[in-house]
Amino acid sequence: MWYISIFDAKENVSREEIRKEREEWIKKGKDKVFHQKCRTINRYEVIGRSPLKIIFVIETDDPYALIILSRHFGDGWNSVTYPMIQREIYEALEEDTTIIGG
Repeated sequence: MWYISIFDAKENVSREEIRKEREEWIKKGKDKVFHQKCRTINRYEVIGRSPLKIIFVIETDDPYALIILSRHFGDGWNSVTYPMIQREIYEALEEDTTIIGG
């Protein structure tokens, strides 16, 4: 299953705290565990935004991978994760027509 996770750093979280958090993630080997549980992980940062916003696109069949990620980010972040599917515009239009009737 594919997921999109969006993490927004809270206003009171400094860049230094974020850097330390990243170092801890790697030191504890969470990156390796996370990669083992996921088929695909793509990480993106919104440029020029403060506070920091990070977006992950993840493919996994192990929901524990999402728990690892959300626990790591912890209280310094607002986060939301959604399951998702890829659908072309024409497919969405066809579904809209079927549901709405047109």
